[in-house]
Amino acid sequence: MINSYYGIYQAERAKTATEIRGADAELGGLAAALGQLGSAFAAPVRAVRRPLRRQHPAAHPAAPDPDSAWAEFLR
Repeated sequence: MINSYYGIYQAERAKTATEIRGADAELGGLAAALGQLGSAFAAPVRAVRRPLRRQHPAAHPAAPDPDSAWAEFLR
């Protein structure tokens, strides 16, 4: 059986400011690495999707439906 009392002690004890800053720095590094990984995966997807977009977007978006709730809100 694994001794879990030390884990409980670590979870319940107050952390020092240095420990908190260290944990925050570690989490920040992990978040940065995850962001870079997401960018690495997004680049090929973006390259494939870009040619699939409509070549000439509409110059003016369609006017809202006069019977919609948003039309009354915008008046």
